[in-house]
Amino acid sequence: MGKWVKALEAKARIIHGQLAEARKLAVETGLDPDDVAQRYFDLINDLYRDEWQFAQLIDDADLMVRYSGPAISLGPTMSMFTSVCRDLRSQIQGVAKAIFGLSVDEPHAAARRPRLRWPSELDPLLSGLAHGSLVVGVRIQSPDEDARANQPALAGVSDSIVESVRMAVKNIATVSRHVDDGGIDEDAIQAELPDPAIRDTVLVAAAKLAPTGRKQYQSVSFYSQDDATPARELTAASRRVLNRAVARPVRTSQEGSFEGVIREVDLDARRFEIRRVANAGAIRCMYQSEAHELVRHNLDARVRVTGQYETLAGHQPRLIAVSSLEVLEPPA
Repeated sequence: MGKWVKALEAKARIIHGQLAEARKLAVETGLDPDDVAQRYFDLINDLYRDEWQFAQLIDDADLMVRYSGPAISLGPTMSMFTSVCRDLRSQIQGVAKAIFGLSVDEPHAAARRPRLRWPSELDPLLSGLAHGSLVVGVRIQSPDEDARANQPALAGVSDSIVESVRMAVKNIATVSRHVDDGGIDEDAIQAELPDPAIRDTVLVAAAKLAPTGRKQYQSVSFYSQDDATPARELTAASRRVLNRAVARPVRTSQEGSFEGVIREVDLDARRFEIRRVANAGAIRCMYQSEAHELVRHNLDARVRVTGQYETLAGHQPRLIAVSSLEVLEPPA
């Protein structure tokens, strides 16, 4: 039994105790016990109707996302449900691949690691309605859990990949706690996510998951098992705040040039990674619109990037705002 269900049952026991005392007092004073008890019955009914499914979801999920808005309170459409699950899956996948590929264990770890396979079994696992909202729970199953359940382990899914996915869902919930309609606490986010490349990846994901103002939901909030306190609701205004932060990701003025192989291109966010960088392993790159076609046609090319960059722990380059991009060897 998870802590949210335990908390709900503790609340139910308090109401049941109050109900018993109220009925006893009604008998002693000559009132109708059923009339006195009705208010407590309504509280219990609301508790299990509105909160029970919510508590079960968050106890069983690594990440739970709540979408709210007038259209959802009337009942979400199937197309809207499919859309939010697809967007959620896509952004978790992107952050997980970045965490896995941008590993800093050793300089060339990213070049030697296997390509991350995204198993279909990691789709959002549970969904339901609570408090007039669409609630989607995502649970990540590890190879050990597969073995204990006498199920074949997911092919190509190692513990390190699963841990990358769990870190992804945790970080998405973490960063959204420091964003509201008025601004973003960049210092707090930097303290919680000291790796500039991972921080940028999560900010991009949060910006894409925030409402556009044109969809059927007006706000979205995140819960993770590590912290049951919900993040601030992200709105269309929050999305604009996040997009401004994403447009200027590098917080230092040091400049440099690095050579590597273009991988993991995100054309919408104008991001790519370069792998096999000498003494760095992998660096996340943000480019301007004029380099769009060059990036689009040069996946797997060896390139030299130049621009302002940010480091991890003051020494390892991790994130660069590209001002110059030169193709050294075209893709095979």
